[in-house]
Amino acid sequence: MRMVLVLVAGACMGACTSGFEKFYTPDPNAQAVLSSSAVLPAPKTPKLFLHSNDVQADAKRLREEGYVYIGGSSFYGPANRSNQGQAIEQAKKVGAAVVLFKSEYMDTHSGVVPYTVANPPTVSTANTSGTINAYGSGGYASGNYNSTGTITTPGGYSTYAIPYSVNRNTFFASYWGQLDTNKIHLGVFPAPLSDEQRRALERNTGVVIAIVVRNTPAFRANILEGDVVLKLNGADVIDPKSFLADLNQLSGQSITLDILRGGQPRSIKVTLNP
Repeated sequence: MRMVLVLVAGACMGACTSGFEKFYTPDPNAQAVLSSSAVLPAPKTPKLFLHSNDVQADAKRLREEGYVYIGGSSFYGPANRSNQGQAIEQAKKVGAAVVLFKSEYMDTHSGVVPYTVANPPTVSTANTSGTINAYGSGGYASGNYNSTGTITTPGGYSTYAIPYSVNRNTFFASYWGQLDTNKIHLGVFPAPLSDEQRRALERNTGVVIAIVVRNTPAFRANILEGDVVLKLNGADVIDPKSFLADLNQLSGQSITLDILRGGQPRSIKVTLNP
C-alpha cells in the first residue's frame, strides 16, 4: 500500500505543474510594466485567442489595441496533457489580461510496454478411498472410506506486450497586459532606421513609427505606421530610446513632430496625455 501511495503522489507532482507554467519565460520588463499605473488591473478570467499562422502579425495587432507583452510559454510534449485551460491558468498567475494560444501536431511516438501479471492459482479436487482395518482389545474391525479434498497449484506469471501511441504537439502561448490608453503619453512603438532608410535619407538619426496604438494622442493626430520622425520640438530625434525618454519628460504638453511621409516632409502637432 505504501508503494502505491508514493506512486500516486509522484504522478500528481508531475501533473500539477503544466508545461505553460514550467516553461514560462517572463519579459525582462514584465514586473515594471505590470506595476505601472498605465496598466489596467487584470480581469478575473483572461481572454483567450488562438494564434494565426503569423505570430508576429498577431502580436502587432494586440499592440495596436493597447496590449503589452509580459511573457510567453513554449514547449513540446504529449498532445493530451496540455490544453487551453492550462494556458488560461498561467495567464491568471502572471497577471495577464489576454493569452494567445497556439498548438500544432508534430509527430507520433509509438512502442510497446511489457506488462507482467500473476496468473490465478489452479484449484483441483482430489477424491480418495480405501479400506481401514483395525485391531484392538475388543477384536477386529474393518470398513471402507471415501474423502474429497482440494489441491491449490500456483498459476505462475504471464507477460504481455502492451502497444501505445502518443501524439506530440508543439505548444506556444503569449501573455499580455492591457494598457490604459488615457495614460499613454503618445501611443507609438518607434523603431530604429534601417540601413536602407539611412542611405536613402543620408542620415543616422531619426526613428520610424512601427506601430500606432488606437485611441491615443498619436492615433487621433493621424500619425501613421511608416512615418519617419526627424525632430521633436525642433530638436533632432536620435533613436527610439531617447525619443521615448523625451516624450516622458513632456507628458501633458503640446509638441510638434517633424516627419517624413512618403518622402514628403510635414509637421504634426499633438497634445500628449499626462
